[in-house]
Amino acid sequence: MFFLRVLLLPFAFLFGIITKARNLLFDLGIFRSQEFETKSISVGNITVGGTGKSPHIEYLITLLNPKYSLATLSRGYLRKTKGYYVANEKSTYAEIGDEPMQFHSKFTDVTVVVDENRRRGFTNIEKEIHPDIILLDDCYQHRWVKPQINILLIDYSSIGKKQFMMPSGELREWKSGKKRANIIVVTKSPKLYSPIEHRRISGLIKPHHDQNLFFSYIDYKPICAFNDMAKHLLSDQFKLQEYKTIVFAGIAKINPLIDYVKQTAKDVIVTEFSDHHNFQPVDIVRLINQFKEIISSKKILITTEKDAMRLKDERLYPLLEEVPLFYIPIEVKFHKGQEDDPTFDETILTYAQEN
Repeated sequence: MFFLRVLLLPFAFLFGIITKARNLLFDLGIFRSQEFETKSISVGNITVGGTGKSPHIEYLITLLNPKYSLATLSRGYLRKTKGYYVANEKSTYAEIGDEPMQFHSKFTDVTVVVDENRRRGFTNIEKEIHPDIILLDDCYQHRWVKPQINILLIDYSSIGKKQFMMPSGELREWKSGKKRANIIVVTKSPKLYSPIEHRRISGLIKPHHDQNLFFSYIDYKPICAFNDMAKHLLSDQFKLQEYKTIVFAGIAKINPLIDYVKQTAKDVIVTEFSDHHNFQPVDIVRLINQFKEIISSKKILITTEKDAMRLKDERLYPLLEEVPLFYIPIEVKFHKGQEDDPTFDETILTYAQEN
């Protein structure tokens, strides 16, 4: 792996030059970002995956939805459709992507839109849907649209570590790109948090005086049944610590999930897939065979909520009926921060209430 990274360094250097030049053209106004009248909040990062964009979008929906009409705009990564697409009651993950499908399934009164051309998507939403606020998912590098609030997510575990540009590393752009953020959120921080740690991380990130810095952490919710076999187990005094567990997922960083399950499950076997993996019947057959090899009457499979969206496929669901499959929803929560500083909620709600 190290040798491959070294081999890709020239390409990473070239990618860095191109990215720097592109950002400079926007900064100088040669490339122009379009501003819109509708309030907008962008959630993104400067690295490839794993910072928790989807749960932070869901947090914003939960925070704002009771009072404001909302629309989300995503690219719809790996979807089979093209162009502008508004989710409806018949939409599938293949048509809108797994993360938008998750928003659509959980928040039925929020309009979920996908379009690889964010400017076109935003324009159509304004003309056709007229929401109070548009939430832009993974839009930090899409500078043709200028959000009114730009939220940058930074993974706690990456702070202070040396990172490289793609394809040698995980950076989408140089770290100097954080200057465009109005709000910086350090994600996946420890649940135990102290003012000393706040000052340490703040010293490493060095936010500008007009940038708000917040810390969020993952809150794992009780496991949910994916199929009837899992529902039957849950209704029968289910205790996770009694079960041998296969954990599988196609996400950027699976380690936090594994660590969480290991705290309670009896034994944990891990099967990793690539981020946004498009599950095929052969993958499910392999998992089922792995499940059958476990010598125990108490055994289950666990995946993530995002992966569960991709498993709701007519090719896959029948295969999964013979094994008890669960998924674990997650939410993000925010640490309160410094005593006199506004909270994340207060900052967002103040913006939403203006004008």
